[in-house]
Amino acid sequence: MIRYLTFTSVVFRFEIGILLVVLVCAELMHRTIDVKTVVREMVVTGLLNLLATVPLDSYLWQTWLWPEGEVFYFNAILNKSSEWGTLPFHAYFTSFLPRLLLVSYPLAGVAFGTDSRARRLLTPMLAYVALFSCLPHKEWRFIMYTIPVFTAAAASSVSSAITAASRSFFRRVLLLGTLGAILASFGIALAMFQISRLNYPGGHALASLHAIEQNKPYVSVHLDVDTAMTGASLFGHANSHWHYSKNETHKTEADFLDAHYTHLITAHPERFNSSLFKVIDTIYGLDTVQLKSLSQWQDELHRGDLLPVRFNMAPKLYTLRLDKPYQVWIQSTLLKHPFVLYSKTYCPYSMAAKRLLSKYCKDVHVVEANLDRDPDEVKFALFHLTRQATFPNFFKNGQSLGGYDQLMALEREGKLADICNA
Repeated sequence: MIRYLTFTSVVFRFEIGILLVVLVCAELMHRTIDVKTVVREMVVTGLLNLLATVPLDSYLWQTWLWPEGEVFYFNAILNKSSEWGTLPFHAYFTSFLPRLLLVSYPLAGVAFGTDSRARRLLTPMLAYVALFSCLPHKEWRFIMYTIPVFTAAAASSVSSAITAASRSFFRRVLLLGTLGAILASFGIALAMFQISRLNYPGGHALASLHAIEQNKPYVSVHLDVDTAMTGASLFGHANSHWHYSKNETHKTEADFLDAHYTHLITAHPERFNSSLFKVIDTIYGLDTVQLKSLSQWQDELHRGDLLPVRFNMAPKLYTLRLDKPYQVWIQSTLLKHPFVLYSKTYCPYSMAAKRLLSKYCKDVHVVEANLDRDPDEVKFALFHLTRQATFPNFFKNGQSLGGYDQLMALEREGKLADICNA
């Protein structure tokens, strides 16, 4: 057990290490293991796994790190996870576990009170949940490892009820009530499954984007927080030639334009200029759950719909496509910088223009077109805006002043210094 849980905590999920410590403390109290064995197994296994995982993860991330250690430091030490929302101490016990376990939760409580074996199993799990309750931010995935133990304890209660049913009529009624509660839990679980399935519009939006733009060789898409939190995970990054971003530092539309996104998946399309960004897809998600009337439920039972509730859907996410992206990006650059030179690194005229401008103009923003992913698109966009297809192309306050020949003519006339200083 110690080796397996140490491996899991070092490589996959650090909170397993917390569970291991709780379990080890419980076993030490029962004197089933000794401290020397625990320390030896944990240290040796931990070091061997660190030697294996750190070099591999560091290579993949291109920086030295231990991912699970970083996650623990971020969540537990810095308490940064609280920025994603906080809940009171009792939330795991009064909200998460009841919803996860349903009827198994009270049955596990009965087992805890009546069965010493179940009590020994549940005590470390309760201690583990209590420890994680000290963190303000709470998620069910942090305590999911306790669910099988609670379920096993609940099963022992059901087993005891079956054994005792032959002793009296009351116990038989109690068993029937327990079995009825189990069936009710099954129905509730089905309804919750459907609710959960409808609660992940981010995954649907990303899959839909791949279908809509399947013929596009390149897409750069930004996924906002709502999208990322509702199913748009790394598993949905299906096209290796596309660029996916979850950058949370963008504050204005200009930030998104500077990042050169061709598409946005967002819950807030109203924040973007509709003349630039066109809505190409709307993704619906669960809005409300409404109880059906008895007559409605009876009618829909004939159609195979067993659930007594209706799921009302509403628009949750929108996929936006930037219209004429290269033209928009160029115009955004021209608005941001008073002096812009579109150049090519290998072009002699571009190099001469940069030398000439360095004499007169300060803070010239240079864009090397040949370093762009699609240099031809830069060229076509510049031609559309200025009717000039050659490089360099110099702009002041959004107006093209031409290429190298025009700059030389301005210098001979003594106007270039005035233009740069005006």
